Amino acid sequence: MPLSIQFTPEEEALLETASRQATCSKSELVRQGVRELCQRLLQPPTDQSPYERGRDLFGAGHLAAAPTDPSKRQVWEALRVKHRRLG
Repeated sequence: MPLSIQFTPEEEALLETASRQATCSKSELVRQGVRELCQRLLQPPTDQSPYERGRDLFGAGHLAAAPTDPSKRQVWEALRVKHRRLG
């Protein structure tokens, strides 16, 4: 089904660059973008908080280990002291 869309010059340049990088046509890139956006918009709302939805990305509540590099360790320790919780 044909559909006509007018892009601004900036949008057209962005689409052209992205299609070259993705090695697919601009039409395919637009179809994929519309498909992904519609799927996201049509998902039923979830009762999970944003943290719960991204928990696997956040390390599930455990802290990262201290760096072994001496210079990085020094910065890490300074930040740890600065942001230490009181109480």
